[in-house]
Amino acid sequence: MTDVLIVGGGPVGLFLGSLLLQNGVAVRVLERRTGRNAHTRAIGIHPPALAALERIGVTEELIGRGVPIRRGFAVSGGRRIAHMPFAPVSHRYPFVLAVPQPVTEEVLERRLRELDGSALVRDARVTGMHDDGARVTLSVTTAGAASSYSAAFAVGADGAYSAMRSLLGVAAPEKQYPDHYLMGDYPESSPYGCDAALFLESDGIVESFPLPRRRPPLGGSVGQPAGQPERGAVGGARCPQNPRGPGPRREHHAQQLQRPFAAGRPHGFRPDRADR
Repeated sequence: MTDVLIVGGGPVGLFLGSLLLQNGVAVRVLERRTGRNAHTRAIGIHPPALAALERIGVTEELIGRGVPIRRGFAVSGGRRIAHMPFAPVSHRYPFVLAVPQPVTEEVLERRLRELDGSALVRDARVTGMHDDGARVTLSVTTAGAASSYSAAFAVGADGAYSAMRSLLGVAAPEKQYPDHYLMGDYPESSPYGCDAALFLESDGIVESFPLPRRRPPLGGSVGQPAGQPERGAVGGARCPQNPRGPGPRREHHAQQLQRPFAAGRPHGFRPDRADR
């Protein structure tokens, strides 16, 4: 008998499922996607999350497959104007770990299946919910066929467009911004190596982060705004600052501003000597 239903098989749902299984709780994780998203998406795992992931035994593998970013620079007009060291954030993990989300999900899914090979149910779309006070029953369409799952508890971990939140009638206010963002994986061509860089210019902002080596190149559309180039990934040699295996690729987040960039240093960065 299932104790907990988790709707959403992304990093949060997979982590929670493993954590509960380790403590003897029977779970089913219902994920509407048929497979993992191939695109980089989110890349940063911060020290508190790394500490939490220790509880299911996956932190060391993720560190081995990622790039520990130990500092970041703010750059404007070709000049470094500020820096931010990450070492003071955590004694145990004095860095932000850059690892593509598909890798994170791969590691988490493997751990979940080690604990219970049938815990993850893919192609499962939740369409209804009934709570009789003792158990929660979810109506689910799996591979086009209607079915149902019942448990003492149901957890919503299905992201921004949550079916669970909609079924519960929980509002999620949104705010639309006029700016556009693009994300892409590109060959390493900057002098920043394993460091992060934030480029601040009047026309927009580019955030640049190192990424680990990836096996085959991947590509896909970024979606907004229409007509923009596709994203891809390129592998290659290792980053010299991390012998565990990152390669010369960087994730770039480009923000096109609809209003001028305000002068001044970004919050949290320390001024470089020439900027004092």
